[in-house]
Amino acid sequence: MTLIDPQKVPVFPVYTLQISEDRQRLTLDGAPVPVLDEEDFIEAGKNAVIAKLATHHFGAVRVCAIDASTNSSWDMIISADGEVLDLSAQQEAEQAKIERAQRTKKRLFIAGASTLAVLALGGIGTAVVIANQPATTAPAYTPQGVGATLPAAPPPHHEATAAWSHPTLADATVNMISPDRLLTADPEGTVTGRNPDTGQPVWRGDKAPEDLASIHQGTWAGKPVYTAAERNELRLWPVETPYDTPSVAPTSIGLEAGQTARTDTHTPYIELGDWYIRVPDTAGTLHDVMIPPGSTVLDVAADGTITTISATTIYTLDNTGKILEEKNFTAPEGATKYPVRVWLLDDTHALLAWDDTERVMGVLNTSTGSMLFSGTPRAIPTATDPLLVDKEAKTAAIGSVGISYGDQAALIDLPAADLSAIHGRLIYANSNNGPVTLDLGNPEAEPKTWANYRAEDPAPALVTDDAVYLVATQLENTTVYRSNKTNGSTRQ
Repeated sequence: MTLIDPQKVPVFPVYTLQISEDRQRLTLDGAPVPVLDEEDFIEAGKNAVIAKLATHHFGAVRVCAIDASTNSSWDMIISADGEVLDLSAQQEAEQAKIERAQRTKKRLFIAGASTLAVLALGGIGTAVVIANQPATTAPAYTPQGVGATLPAAPPPHHEATAAWSHPTLADATVNMISPDRLLTADPEGTVTGRNPDTGQPVWRGDKAPEDLASIHQGTWAGKPVYTAAERNELRLWPVETPYDTPSVAPTSIGLEAGQTARTDTHTPYIELGDWYIRVPDTAGTLHDVMIPPGSTVLDVAADGTITTISATTIYTLDNTGKILEEKNFTAPEGATKYPVRVWLLDDTHALLAWDDTERVMGVLNTSTGSMLFSGTPRAIPTATDPLLVDKEAKTAAIGSVGISYGDQAALIDLPAADLSAIHGRLIYANSNNGPVTLDLGNPEAEPKTWANYRAEDPAPALVTDDAVYLVATQLENTTVYRSNKTNGSTRQ
């Protein structure tokens, strides 16, 4: 049996063991734990943790034990071979150091708490400050869940065992929010930013949205933020926090009935209706701006500049709504009004949809103000359909529509399938026949399956040049796995 080194055990995940107030029930992360006649609560809880460690291929994990009958709790580390390290003594010895660190971190949360009080009133006229702090260097890390067998077959030329794996939520996805940070959902409802290569946690946020793909990185008052619209509120998290910050709470801006927030723009904003939007100024103060009637917002830039589009004109407004520039716009044939939906594909391209006299979709070059191409899709995607984009390959997919906006521009009707990921010209999807790929370069071809274990096997949630990320459930435990590419690049 080896000694536990707390410095080598990640700060999360943290398992929670809880004894009920009536001392009749024991749970591990909310799931009931059976207690045998010859066991006490502590022994049964330890055995449950060891079993879960084996399932997730973890070597050791931090555990918070709570006894609701005495309103007490303590922290420990439990290893896969049954060793237990009580952290209480260490925590008492380091209390002074912790308090000094907490005083530093407290400033981070005070800023958020002070704004939350006014945001319940809509936030108008008060600066919304997102308290970014310099990130500290993450310590050395040993990947967790290495070698776990994937319970679903990955696409060809990928390992059947995991480079790393971590518990996640059922039906969760992942989000490569930036090249060096992958967002994953935690069973306790938080969201963790990980190093994609190792799975090392480097950031954590409270109040994760149900769909992690709805989180975008943008700018607020010149500061980088993660942003999402969820449950009648706009949520903003600081991107940069010290590595050892346990979890950062978002600043939440309430949305009234009839209001919606858009977060795929460079600066998030709120749609108020009647040609009004609510945007932050350079200090983060929210204010209302009237846009030209008969137009809809293309983007709100990082500097606060607003771009809108009508049936005939692209407008550039300053942050107060003053028109700075008007550029003639020629809409596709069959489009007589402003677009009903707008999706940003990258910094210089937007996907537009019209649904008046006939259904029309096309890609706009936002730098030149001209349409690259347009077509008549089988159906217009809904506002809730997830948008999949490979910016490097200039390919995208949403609903039943595939888009190629590079050298071979095309709008393609896709067969019915549940889209999950895109990489190069290949779209990955779930179908009645199991996971499949759809080839944008050969739209007439039938969906292509690969050897799988069951038709229920999930398609990858994300595909990159060197790996796929798979979310799968076994015996009510859901895990996100990274499976490395075995040779070459998957880009096609």
